[in-house]
Parts: sequence; structure tokens; C-alpha cells
Amino acid sequence: MADKRPNFKSPDRDTIKSLNEQLNDPSLKSSTRILILILLAMNKKLSASELRSLVGLGKGSLENHLAKLEASGLIKVRSVRSWGGTHQTVEITEKGLEDCRSLLRKIHSLNI
Repeated sequence: MADKRPNFKSPDRDTIKSLNEQLNDPSLKSSTRILILILLAMNKKLSASELRSLVGLGKGSLENHLAKLEASGLIKVRSVRSWGGTHQTVEITEKGLEDCRSLLRKIHSLNI
């Protein structure tokens, strides 16, 4: 039965299915992790403190999200020693970049 709403656009079922599968990946089941991935795709590498500031998370919460993204191979977290002490840098991997691009292409193809 056809939808009676005016101007209803039926999305491509394969795109919706693929988007749903990607968003059901445990590493991407959080809007915060998706945001982190997008920020890293835009910048390639950020410090943990820059990410905390951009995303608005505390240190522990950010570390939790980063651990899940790193376990999935989407990012690499490195401790860097400098004269001022040790700090973390976070870099997107090729897999992370491709997954982020794929996610954004699918969303864009919905023509919202």
C-alpha cells in the first residue's frame, strides 16, 4: 500500500540496509564516536585534549570511546613524550577514514 503522506520520498532500501548495518557496528553505536571519527577524518590527527575540548567530554569518557574505536582499528592512540610531559595523540587509520567516508556517503545519498 502506498504511503498517503504528501511528498513522501521512499529511500533506497539497499542504502538504508547498509547504513543500518554500519551503524549497528559496536564501534559506531555512539553519536560521540561517530563525531570523533568525523573530526579525525577532517584533521587526520588531534591531541586527546583537543578532542576533549571539541566533543565536550571528560578524560575518562573520552578514553572509553577512544578504546572502542582503537579496538575496531579505526584510530590509533599514541603517547608522545615531550619536555612538558606525556600527551596522547589520536590519528585516524585508513580503515577509519574509509568507514567514515562510507557512512557520510550513505547519509548524503538519502537526499535529506
